[in-house]
Amino acid sequence: MLEYMSVRSYLAEQPRRIPQQVRGERRVARLLEGAAEVIAAVGYESATMSAIAERAGAPIGSLYQFFPNKQAITLALRTEYGKDYEAKLTALETEAKHLSLRRVVGRLIALTVDFVESHPAFLALLDAPLITRSPLSLRRQLRERLAGCFLAVHARAGKSKSVRLAAVTLQMLKGMNQLYAEASPRERRKYVREYKIALFSYLTARLERDPGGGDE
Repeated sequence: MLEYMSVRSYLAEQPRRIPQQVRGERRVARLLEGAAEVIAAVGYESATMSAIAERAGAPIGSLYQFFPNKQAITLALRTEYGKDYEAKLTALETEAKHLSLRRVVGRLIALTVDFVESHPAFLALLDAPLITRSPLSLRRQLRERLAGCFLAVHARAGKSKSVRLAAVTLQMLKGMNQLYAEASPRERRKYVREYKIALFSYLTARLERDPGGGDE
């Protein structure tokens, strides 16, 4: 097993080979699709580089050209997922100025569930090693996009407060995703409903009852 700092140095250089042509970009995309399919089917721990290459229809050497280990390809996959989720938040931010807080919360919960359902490996990666998290810069962008949604509804909240509320909201959604992963289909709907109530109550208290914050 690679030691932590060794893995970290590997990931700092990833991917090993950056595709310069459309064909190379397509190859990397297929490798990531293969990784997602394998991880969704067997989980992160049981997924192997050999299984990923086989699912992607690529020689194992081709996989290692771009990703030296499972942590590296997982980091790339989670980064792509983060970008996909950011795109959904950006669309919501554009619409939020025409929506009430209740509708913003409803749309946020709905788009999160839709994202989870359309990215089968996402739930399986919740327990992947911390080092494979998407970059800090991307996580900050997610907070910024979500904060923009809150500011569109309640401009008086201010930027710093909205970013703070966005950070808490994303942690609440992370908790929802964890329960969603563990629950049966019937129970999932119930948990989603509970989180919608909890998130709306929290944001109502912080944005509508105390819009200025008083703690900027």
